[in-house]
Amino acid sequence: MINKLFQITIVLILFFNLSKVVIAEENQNLANFIIRNYESTVLPVVGSSDADFTIIEFFDYRCGYCSKQANDFQRLLINSDNVKIIYMEWPIFGDISETAAKIALIVWQTNPQLYFDVHNQFMKLGPKMKKESIVKVLNELDLNGNDIFQEAVSQNSNKIIEENIKLAHSLGLRGTPASIINDSIYPGYIQYKTLETLIK
Repeated sequence: MINKLFQITIVLILFFNLSKVVIAEENQNLANFIIRNYESTVLPVVGSSDADFTIIEFFDYRCGYCSKQANDFQRLLINSDNVKIIYMEWPIFGDISETAAKIALIVWQTNPQLYFDVHNQFMKLGPKMKKESIVKVLNELDLNGNDIFQEAVSQNSNKIIEENIKLAHSLGLRGTPASIINDSIYPGYIQYKTLETLIK
């Protein structure tokens, strides 16, 4: 009899705790759920901290459609105070793209208020991006372009970028841009009119 009561008690405790986990997960959208293992300050975030709409974007600075997406996201942030965008550096083209991604993350860590400016200026460089143009962008923002560039080049690897790559692959993403808006994944470029509809 005692053993039976003990078993029933254990079952009830397990059921109660499982119910709490399910409720917690139901209250969290996919966008926020998939970045749960990142430290809260490592990913670049722009927009309202208590927004109802969370957008996660995977991108490469030399991707032409990523540049178009950057323009539309910038416009969206200007026109809506109910959106936040989390930027996932995913330099699929390698080489200078990877260096630019590392530089952007260095800026986020040291001068987070300038990240959005750096991000948008790098996007404008696009496929023509070179060391000289990157350094020029940084210098125009009163950053030491040459030092930051060399710091990025000297990094053998970047843990955040490595985690971003793993996450992109686990989500089945095949290219950039790719976005997650709350609970839905959108591969490819999303036109501004569509973005407006999605956040209403």
